[in-house]
Amino acid sequence: MSAPPVRPAHADETDAIAAVLSDAFVDEDGLNYWLRQGRAKERARRRFFDAAVRDAIHPQRQLWLADGEGAPLGAAIWLAPGKKAFDHTALQQVMMLPLLIEIAGFAGMERGRALGGKLARYHPREPHAHLVFLGVAPHAQGRGVGSAMLKATLAPCDAQGVTAYLETSTQRNVDLYARHGFEVTGEFDLPGLHFWTMTRRPRA
Repeated sequence: MSAPPVRPAHADETDAIAAVLSDAFVDEDGLNYWLRQGRAKERARRRFFDAAVRDAIHPQRQLWLADGEGAPLGAAIWLAPGKKAFDHTALQQVMMLPLLIEIAGFAGMERGRALGGKLARYHPREPHAHLVFLGVAPHAQGRGVGSAMLKATLAPCDAQGVTAYLETSTQRNVDLYARHGFEVTGEFDLPGLHFWTMTRRPRA
C-alpha cells in the first residue's frame, strides 16, 4: 500500500474523524481505564470522540485526516503550543457533567481525574505541540498509515522549530513514535495501567 495523502480536515468532517478514532481506540488501555465498559463500551467511546472533535478539546485544535478510497484511513488531533486539551471554565465543566456521567459513571470520572492529574505533571514546561490523539482504522493498521500521518503532521513542527509531545499506553505505539524521533521522557503506573510520555525535538 502506498502512503495515503494526509491533509488538514474540513469543518464538515468531524463525524468522519470521530468514527475513525473511535474504531482505532477500541482496545486502548488509557481510554478503557475510565470510560464505561461492557455493553456500554462502544457507545461511550463514540460519544467521547464525538465530543472531542467538536468542543471538548480546545476549540483551536488541529484536525487531520489520511484519505482512503471512499473512507478516511486515519485521523489525528493536534494542539499548537500554549493550548491545553481540556482547558475548561468552571461553567463549561458543569455543562459537561451529564456527558461525563453517561460515558464514564462516577467511578470512571474519578479514575479519569486521577489519570488527568498524572498526565499534567509530565507535560514539558517549554512550548510544545501536543499530539492528543492519532488513530488508524482497524482494517488499515500495519500498512504505513500512522507513519504517513506522523510525517505530514510533524513537518510543520520541524519547519517552525517546535517540540512535539504525546502520551501513549501502548508499547507498539512507543515503537512507532520512536521511529519518528520521539524519545520516552516519562513513565507512570495506575492500577492496571502503564503510560509513557514522549517528546520529540524539531529536526533541521
